[in-house]
Amino acid sequence: MDKEYYIHLYYGNGKGKTTAALGLALRAIGQGQKVIMLQWLKGRKEIGEYQAQKLLKGKLKIYQFGPDYFTWEVGEPVEHRDLAIKGLHKLEEIIKKGGFDVLILDEIVDAVKKKFIPKSKTIALVRKAAKIGEVILTGHGIDQDWLKLADLVTEMRKVKHYFDKGVTARQGIEY
Repeated sequence: MDKEYYIHLYYGNGKGKTTAALGLALRAIGQGQKVIMLQWLKGRKEIGEYQAQKLLKGKLKIYQFGPDYFTWEVGEPVEHRDLAIKGLHKLEEIIKKGGFDVLILDEIVDAVKKKFIPKSKTIALVRKAAKIGEVILTGHGIDQDWLKLADLVTEMRKVKHYFDKGVTARQGIEY
């Protein structure tokens, strides 16, 4: 019997979407599985997970498709769109090759919501990927299409955050 894979969706305005995906990745790696992560809207090479892949050589590979600044900073939508489309092409290539046990598509929901990549094509690719391995999606706002697609949905809801007191992102904790 073929192994069954599931689509996870971690969404919301609370902290922890990417962190939860990386926690699952660490668990999978500990069980001898290979993890590939594609990050949309992110392109900063100094972030912790990007640096950690060096320590997990051959077990975790991260590809980034975003500018090297925070997406909420001023930037050209064309630059974001071009990078997001490159990410979608890379996703197609990875699905054709296979060779992963867990595929994390970080901020893909937001790339679709911002209309940088087409929703119907993205959903079709996620379905294909889920025939090869477990697929993890992250993002902020979702709709019924994402809810129907996912087998597991977790909402990260902010109750309280030190950012509201003016604390900025901290190395090793937020990035």
